[in-house]
Amino acid sequence: RRQAQEKGITLAGNAIDDVLTVALFPQIGLKFLENRNNPAAFEPLPQAEAAQPVAKAEKPAASGIYTVEVEGKAFVVKVSDGGDISQLTAAAPAASSAPATAPAGAGTPVTAPLAGNIWKVIATEGQTVAEGDVLLILEAMKMETEIRAAQAGTVRGIAVKSGD
Repeated sequence: RRQAQEKGITLAGNAIDDVLTVALFPQIGLKFLENRNNPAAFEPLPQAEAAQPVAKAEKPAASGIYTVEVEGKAFVVKVSDGGDISQLTAAAPAASSAPATAPAGAGTPVTAPLAGNIWKVIATEGQTVAEGDVLLILEAMKMETEIRAAQAGTVRGIAVKSGD
């Protein structure tokens, strides 16, 4: 308050806000209060750019059939005339439609107690395991969970791989 009186600065209706501003930011806070009513002392406001209309896409080639490669896999895509797509947003990735199927044959399938990603498969097909042996490691919510054999036996098949 003393500095404001010495420099002829008018404090706001709630003076404690201005005092706190200077206490927290001594150099720039005082400069702000000195120039509060002088917009020329501050950076000019950014000017909004005029919105440019979205150009209409040209029609695809006569056949409209293309081969598109995504992550090393080729897909044949047919493009047909459609409406304006300038306002579309990306959709969430689709979840897997069906869980991995268990290998054929008699045996007891091993299921995970929670959903997650397969971090590491430890067991191998044909391996003999004892009750409690770690078969694979599952990662869910940044935590690793060991999936163990519920009983002794032989691994007849593995329906998952690392990264699933």
